Amino acid sequence: MEIAFLLMLTPKLVILTNDWVWKSPFYGRLIRYADFYPISEGFEKAIGPLSDIVKRGYSIVTFPEGTRSPDCSIQRFHRGAFYLAEQMQLDIIPVMIHGVGHVLPKQEFMLRKGRIHICVMDRITLNDSRFDDNYSPRSKEIRHYYRDHYHSLCKQLETPDYYSDLVIHNYVYKGASVERAVRKNLRRNNNFTAQISRFPDEGQVVIVNSGYGEFALLLALVKKQLQVVVYEKNDDIRELAANCASVPPNLIYTDDDNVLL
Repeated sequence: MEIAFLLMLTPKLVILTNDWVWKSPFYGRLIRYADFYPISEGFEKAIGPLSDIVKRGYSIVTFPEGTRSPDCSIQRFHRGAFYLAEQMQLDIIPVMIHGVGHVLPKQEFMLRKGRIHICVMDRITLNDSRFDDNYSPRSKEIRHYYRDHYHSLCKQLETPDYYSDLVIHNYVYKGASVERAVRKNLRRNNNFTAQISRFPDEGQVVIVNSGYGEFALLLALVKKQLQVVVYEKNDDIRELAANCASVPPNLIYTDDDNVLL
């Protein structure tokens, strides 16, 4: 899906692909028709053919992570793209695409309701003093730069309203009455926007008797660095909430009285 959004920016792009995309029965024919370039034989052998493509006015697109992470976090950058830029004396234009992992998560085939934002960042020239001039350390430094900007973008965009549909989606198959109650509670409290804004971004909080868990789930999704512990003595309600598909690692359900001490 990221490729489709990038191609909306300009048709003068050549996207570097790995083997599984090139040979994919679904994407493969389209990729080959569009003259995308496979890099299975390494970036060194790609320099000659790509140099000719650049001379024709095309830009090279590569995904330095290799694949999208399941939780949409920024993974380690592979150094091949930066080696290519160094050898071909090309500037780097970082592009961030936010929301694809929410609209179409990995391992799923159905689109969810959501918004996608594309952010084209400032050009990084060959002599940009913010980064090392050697491709290996430069790849790490640009990853940190990219990650910091992505975190800022996430904090701006990933509000309670952004996640409300995802929360409702978690309760669709838990019974009509449960789903109606969750929808009503979110609507009545304006997706808990005011309440969530009063919680810290980090640390730990304990929530007692959180109903079906929609508030705790929404809080944990918005405040990713905040450990949210839900104390619930009712076994049925606790199990229903804890087994939502989108429960993040920072959300824990328990009936242990010690959390109240």
